[in-house]
Amino acid sequence: MRPARVQHLLLDAAAALPGTSVRAFAADGRTRHPFGITVEAAGRTSHWQIAVTSAPGETLTGGDDPAPVLGEKPPAMEAPALTDDPATVERALVAQWLAADPGEIASADLYSTRPAPPAVGHGATIDCHDGSRVFINHVR
Repeated sequence: MRPARVQHLLLDAAAALPGTSVRAFAADGRTRHPFGITVEAAGRTSHWQIAVTSAPGETLTGGDDPAPVLGEKPPAMEAPALTDDPATVERALVAQWLAADPGEIASADLYSTRPAPPAVGHGATIDCHDGSRVFINHVR
């Protein structure tokens, strides 16, 4: 899965959340990270960078996105009511993406639920059935 496609899927997922507005980083003039979304919800603006590692044998440049590889879907997550806590946006984004996913996602690991979250604090690692990995990181 390529970063532009992930951005499109996350824009769709966030747009389905009540009381939110969402846009791509490019619409905000944010150029430090080429792919990402800005979410405005519950009186707070949060920024979510997207990074992707390609599936084995694939490259992230040139050509069309490879055909999706479908498999068993991970358990659904309930989207929480959004608050000014980035953890609620983190969970809501992933929950909405999982709900819309036809089976490309193999697993989703939310950073805020880890016993020792990474330095970024909020975000998720999404493993796909094609072997690619998506990293969604909360950035300032």
